[in-house]
Amino acid sequence: MAESMRIFIIGGGKLAYYLIKTLRPYRHDIAVVEQQQEVCERIATEFDEVRVYNGDGTNIGILEEVDLQDADFYIAATGKDENNLVGCQIAKNRFGVKRTVARVNNPKNAEMFHLLGVDRVYSGTQILADIIEQEIDYIGMRVAYAIEKSTKRIIEFKLSPRSDAAGRALQQYNFPGKSKVVMITRENGSIEMPRGDLMMHSQDTILLVCDESEYDIIWKKMVR
Repeated sequence: MAESMRIFIIGGGKLAYYLIKTLRPYRHDIAVVEQQQEVCERIATEFDEVRVYNGDGTNIGILEEVDLQDADFYIAATGKDENNLVGCQIAKNRFGVKRTVARVNNPKNAEMFHLLGVDRVYSGTQILADIIEQEIDYIGMRVAYAIEKSTKRIIEFKLSPRSDAAGRALQQYNFPGKSKVVMITRENGSIEMPRGDLMMHSQDTILLVCDESEYDIIWKKMVR
């Protein structure tokens, strides 16, 4: 089992709720700081293992009280960008938190957050726009993971029965550009790691590391 981490979530809205539900099976030490008393009570009732504090997650006194010092994650998930930014800076500079993560409600603020030292920044608006753009252009193929500070991506798709890759071993196939197979999942759910003699079959789910510039040719040769 992975090592348990100390995670502090600032803001108790829907994002915090679903994040707690997702992280719950991993048994991390999770604390939530929320200003609305009724929201605190709802989270505390549903998640009895989560520590819940009623207060301002950007207030140094509150953060000392909840023992933020040297935590693994400070996740700023309030509806106000200025609070999320200030909170991340306090967490990093005053309390030595290892990783700060901030929600950006206005995508225009994302670059400023990066420049001011927030470790990871996400915008729900931008994520949704990227998904829509990708689905329009490359139906059946999705980005599973974006490699930070590069144009490299891990993409996922089902191998088309029309593709000339179906029925060939990895070493026999000329993959577009410098793309490489990371993993193949068969229709029965079994997982295969890449090796030269591994055969590719129609309807295999393939994870492939590639450059963004190779999306089009990969989609045309292996997906559509």
